[in-house]
Amino acid sequence: MGFKARHYSEIRADEVTQEDVKGIKIRWLIAKSDGAPNFAMRYFEMAPGGFSPHHSHKWEHEVFVLDGDCIVVCGNEQKQVGPGWVVFIPPGAMHQFKNSGNEVLKFLCLVPHHE
Repeated sequence: MGFKARHYSEIRADEVTQEDVKGIKIRWLIAKSDGAPNFAMRYFEMAPGGFSPHHSHKWEHEVFVLDGDCIVVCGNEQKQVGPGWVVFIPPGAMHQFKNSGNEVLKFLCLVPHHE
């Protein structure tokens, strides 16, 4: 694959159906299937009251909040963030995202491809 230019709305939104997740849809904007060898760009929509799992893994996250309000839990810290905030989650850190507002939380998340 090579060059890609598409509107995000043309990319399928998948409901995340894990037991420890609530109200999340994900779009894989750029992935290995697009020919991107190193990183994936994902677009998340999280319903009011929604949350990601409280988990950790070996890779880092880079997050940019587009819309909505969010509590980010990372290790023993919590931070209220909103539109325009950037978040770095280091490798190995226990973390979770929680929609703390009344609107859909929208954010971009970039991660390295992992096996």
